[in-house]
Amino acid sequence: MLTEGTRYPALYAEGLRIAREAMRSDSTSAVAVEQVVDLLDAMNQEQCVPPKHRGELYEIAYRCCKEAAKEFGQEKDVSDRVLERLSRHFKIQEQVSGTHWTGRRLTIDAIVTPLDDSGWKTKSPSLGIEFKNFRGFNPSIDLKDYTKWWGQCHDYAETDFDGHGYIFVFSYNGFSHYRQRGSSSLAAFAIRFWGRLGVGELEPTLDGYPRQESLMFSMSGCKVWSEVTGPRDGAKNWNMKRKFGSR
Repeated sequence: MLTEGTRYPALYAEGLRIAREAMRSDSTSAVAVEQVVDLLDAMNQEQCVPPKHRGELYEIAYRCCKEAAKEFGQEKDVSDRVLERLSRHFKIQEQVSGTHWTGRRLTIDAIVTPLDDSGWKTKSPSLGIEFKNFRGFNPSIDLKDYTKWWGQCHDYAETDFDGHGYIFVFSYNGFSHYRQRGSSSLAAFAIRFWGRLGVGELEPTLDGYPRQESLMFSMSGCKVWSEVTGPRDGAKNWNMKRKFGSR
């Protein structure tokens, strides 16, 4: 049995093992914290005397995930993998600069344009992508890591990018990762609210029949483009040029 002085090191070691294993795949799962907590809780109840409170397990899980995130899912590694997949369907430009309405020069991670725009209502649309190492995000109730990320994307959505103009910006896995931490109603509100401000999501998901791993652009809850099935309703029916003022 694990007692005072031995509980924390044992729980941390096991939590780090679980977090590393969970982060080996680039899935939509928020795994990290929740999976570590759930598995540690069983160990905690069976082996720890006295058991630690669940709040303490969350703190251990967060530290484990922060450490594991240094090894798996670094921002540059994630962006390289995703952009390599997208390069089969899009022209890729990395580190594109533009002028924000305040006059400040900003640089986004990537802007992509379809190699074949025949299924798109807007010809040669430009889509911005911003990456973050979301697996290391703090699971605290204020959700500041997410709101800072979305706010940054909104700044880009109000930036006149060189050679592209004003564009829609997609956070990589930003809403899907958040949705698995908060209530579905709050997530639905966030998705639609930020969509009105020009911020969508590039989500790793499953699509097609039979189901296959796919990257999916979506905006305000509407699918725009799928790696498996190509242009969806958003691409076919929406004008992908940014609108300001009356909507």
